[in-house]
Amino acid sequence: MDVREQQKKHWNAVAGGWAAWFDWTTRNFRPVADWFRDAAGWKPGARILDVACGAGFPALAAATSVRPGGTIVAADISPEMLAVASSRARADGLDNIQFVEMDAEQLTFDDASFDAVTNAYGLMFCPDLPRAIGEARRVLRPGGRFALVTWDEPSKSPFFSVITAVAAPFLSLQTPAPGAPGPFRLSSVGQLESLLRDAGFSDVGVEGLPMMLELASASEYLRVFSDVAWKVRVATLPETDLTRFRDAIAEAARPYMVDGRLKLVATSLCASGRRS
Repeated sequence: MDVREQQKKHWNAVAGGWAAWFDWTTRNFRPVADWFRDAAGWKPGARILDVACGAGFPALAAATSVRPGGTIVAADISPEMLAVASSRARADGLDNIQFVEMDAEQLTFDDASFDAVTNAYGLMFCPDLPRAIGEARRVLRPGGRFALVTWDEPSKSPFFSVITAVAAPFLSLQTPAPGAPGPFRLSSVGQLESLLRDAGFSDVGVEGLPMMLELASASEYLRVFSDVAWKVRVATLPETDLTRFRDAIAEAARPYMVDGRLKLVATSLCASGRRS
C-alpha cells in the first residue's frame, strides 16, 4: 500500500472521531480560523479552495465568511471525512460550499480558478511538498494568496508533548523519519519560507501562533487523541495496560490543571504567500 492509500485508510478510520470533536475544534482553534480569514481574504464574493479540508475546518468557517456571493470548494482524499464535513454543512445551512474527493498534488481545477487557497494541517502529510504547493499556486488567480497552517516543533506544544511522551511506550509510537510525512514535518520557519519562495510565491510571511487548548479532564484528553489519531492502537490495549496508561496520563497532565480544567498550549506556524 503506497503512502496515499495508507493516509486515505487512516483518515477514513478516524473520520467519526473528528466529527465527534468538531465543536471542540471550532471553539479551541478559533485563532487559526481568524488568521485564515485575514491571510486568505475571506470576504463576501470570494471564491476559496480549502485543500485537506478533513471534517470541515476551516472550510465551514470560510463558507460563512464569504457570504453573500462567495463560494467554497473543500477538497480531501478521504471520502469519510468529506461525508462528515458535508453533513455538518447541511446541518449548518451552508449552501455555498462544494465537497470534492481530490489529492492536493493533483488538483483537477483550471489555472487561476480561485481568489485564495487554504490548507490547515494537511500539507505536512503530502509526499511531494513542492508539487502540492505548485498545484496551489497554479489554481490561484494573480494576486491571490496561499495560506497554510502547520504545527510548530513539539517542544512548543505541551498539548502534544505531554501525552505522546506517555503514549509512546504503551502504543509503540514511532517517530517518522526525517522528511517523511508527519505532523511535525514542517515545523521550521525557514523551511516554510523556502518552499513558498521556491514555488514562485512573493510577499511570503511565516508567524507562530500559540493557542490555549482546553479540556475537561485528563480522561477527555485521552479521548481526543484516541478518537482522532490512535483509535486502533488504544482499542487493542489489554485492560490492565489501558488502566496504567490512563493513570500515567492523569499524572503527566496534573501540572496543567487550572481551576479544574486541563489547559495546554499548542503552537502553529502560519505561512502565506502571494501569486504574482
